[in-house]
Amino acid sequence: MQRVAVLGLMALTACSDALEQSTSAGQVVVSVNAVSGTLSLVSVDDRSVSSVSVPPTGSAPRSIAVRGDLLAAPGGDAAALAVFDFSNGAPPVVTTRNLPSNSGATGVALESDSIAWVANPNRNSVTRVNVRTGDTASSAVGVYPQAVAVTGGRVYAINKNLVSGTPAGPSWITVLPVRGGSPPAVDSIPLTGTNASYATLGPDGLLYVIDAGTPDKGDGKLSIVDPATAVEQVVLNGLGESPGPALYHPSGRLLVASPVGILEVNVSTRTLLRGPANPVRVQGNASVAALAIDGAGRVYAFDRGNCTQPGVLHILSQPPNYDDLQQVAVGVCPSAAATILVP
Repeated sequence: MQRVAVLGLMALTACSDALEQSTSAGQVVVSVNAVSGTLSLVSVDDRSVSSVSVPPTGSAPRSIAVRGDLLAAPGGDAAALAVFDFSNGAPPVVTTRNLPSNSGATGVALESDSIAWVANPNRNSVTRVNVRTGDTASSAVGVYPQAVAVTGGRVYAINKNLVSGTPAGPSWITVLPVRGGSPPAVDSIPLTGTNASYATLGPDGLLYVIDAGTPDKGDGKLSIVDPATAVEQVVLNGLGESPGPALYHPSGRLLVASPVGILEVNVSTRTLLRGPANPVRVQGNASVAALAIDGAGRVYAFDRGNCTQPGVLHILSQPPNYDDLQQVAVGVCPSAAATILVP
């Protein structure tokens, strides 16, 4: 089953080809910063930080996807997809591809090194973008799609099902074929939770969908979905208020960003190890908006604060200790993160 990087509103904390190597040499942890409209590039080797603007001017990027040395970031209301090619190192070569007007583009997934899929919540659609030529084609999906994943010749649009910013009922997933693929046997997968906002594809081939729930209700959930059978296999309650994107850690934990720190799910037993009452607390009881890991299993936890000042990246040792090794400043309002290998 093909593995791709996925970020919901990112997000999609993303898995990356960079994590398949045995060391972290040459790896860069990237955050996308919604208010400053930038990428922060943090070298895993020396932890130096550089910045790259996300075009066009006025972009409010909240998600990224990584595949090989390619990174894609939708620009929100800017109706554009910024594509960063790191094949010749940093700074990257940057290309901008147009999206449908008033798309509110959020989630993104890379099907290949030439095809991206972008969720357009304002238009209830997803757009297939050829990042090499700029050609686009849009398809209708459900209500307010927020994240997108691609695997096994299928596109999975995660629909929040919001009306006027409020959950109108349970979320669901719309299933589409990739170009030239056969129609799916099932075109919709119901979800139990509401306000499905983030999805990550695990190495086990399953989709881990974070249902953020209704604001102030504390009813966040995790839906584990099997794309092959188009079934929501398991629902874990207890993620609390507005959980964020999830990260599949090689220790067998699913780490979930949360306003109270980092939550942990045991993937093999499908149980909540550390919930909102007992989270992994980041120094200063920081809220965690996005997560990434490097080849050594270290965890990168991004605190965006109030989104008026630079965010803070906490570099943590691998589970279960999560020692706070270093803190560095990044752009304003980090909203998603991934790891990429830069030659």
